[in-house]
Amino acid sequence: MAKLVAGGVTLRDQINERFPDRDKSSDGWVGDAAHVARASFHNPDKNGWVHALDIDENFGIGKWRNGRNAKALADQLVAYAASGLPGANRVLHVVYEDQVASGSYKASWWKFRGAGYAHFQHIHISFTEKAQKDGQVWPLPILGKTLKQRRAWAAALAGK
Repeated sequence: MAKLVAGGVTLRDQINERFPDRDKSSDGWVGDAAHVARASFHNPDKNGWVHALDIDENFGIGKWRNGRNAKALADQLVAYAASGLPGANRVLHVVYEDQVASGSYKASWWKFRGAGYAHFQHIHISFTEKAQKDGQVWPLPILGKTLKQRRAWAAALAGK
């Protein structure tokens, strides 16, 4: 039976709590027929773990394709992955607005780059094996429950 990695479950739950009225039509985690036909982090691995999560870009604020909050989330995920903070090693790559960010290429380490990656209606997050069991809270400012928490998480991401 397919199961989303613990880090993905926590991230999705935090996003849903912070943005309860957001559109979820582009959300997903387990691969459909198109994904099954190719290699994809949305397909369960040999142990049933799914290492990818898609989050619709419409966070329920403004009109469709108002991706301001989605862009902030994507940028904060990338900053967190690059930060070395506890749990940052759960992110493999982030894809949004036709670009990808990962730690794979030293010249563009954790910076959005390229073209041809699609993902215009949602953010795609792929997770490492560390995320299978690590379901700790994602300390992203946009997901903080209080202004104090958002400020503290922003300071941590900025290295202050």
